Amino acid sequence: MSSISLYRLFAKKIELLSSAEKQVFFYIDNHISDVEKMTLVSLAETTNVSTTTVIRMCHKLKLSGFSELKFLLQPSKTEPENHSEDYALTFLETIRSGVGQLPRREIEQLATRIVYASKIYIACLGMTKTLGEYFSKSLVTSKKNVVFTYDSFIIDILPQIVERDDLIIIISESGNTANTLSLAEHLKYNLSNVVAIVNNPNALISQYVETVIYASSEEFDEDVFKHHHAPLLIVIDLILNIFEKKK
Repeated sequence: MSSISLYRLFAKKIELLSSAEKQVFFYIDNHISDVEKMTLVSLAETTNVSTTTVIRMCHKLKLSGFSELKFLLQPSKTEPENHSEDYALTFLETIRSGVGQLPRREIEQLATRIVYASKIYIACLGMTKTLGEYFSKSLVTSKKNVVFTYDSFIIDILPQIVERDDLIIIISESGNTANTLSLAEHLKYNLSNVVAIVNNPNALISQYVETVIYASSEEFDEDVFKHHHAPLLIVIDLILNIFEKKK
């Protein structure tokens, strides 16, 4: 049985939690061995709360998410550990938790909108360029009228180019960069049809677009995982596969 005490680790932060978050907190503290084997979804179901409540509790404890909490709950071992394996498992668990929480309704709706859209713009900034190029080329192969742009100049004038019935898809890692937010805000007041696909559940872009698809249920710790585009690719592949079935 694990000797870890969640209460001892976070005693000073318990008062920051809501009643629902405390319910989750004390369930974990009383069932640490069981929680070590649980997913984010199964813990939420067991404690009768939403997955958002679990994630919010983790953030109030100054953790990146449920995966980091589970990592802290692991008992210390005297035998040598394979740290690279632990690292990989933590990364994969973070992705798996996110996949379990993907907004299926919004993904289905976006795939349907792609089927009927006369023109689609896919805008990417930074390291998401490769993902956007893959997304757009896949749709072009299926005979969709797609304009892919990552050029900052084109992105700046995009609100002046798009027409009312065009579908604009913004792909962003953080959803917080100045250029991304500026584009989204201009498109909002242009009454454009905009969907954002982001990796960050706390993305500020949600203020400006009608639909946000969160590829991950928790924010990646940049100090631990510098490269974490896999959830975005999973969402794009899911959209493409649903689109192929609907077209």
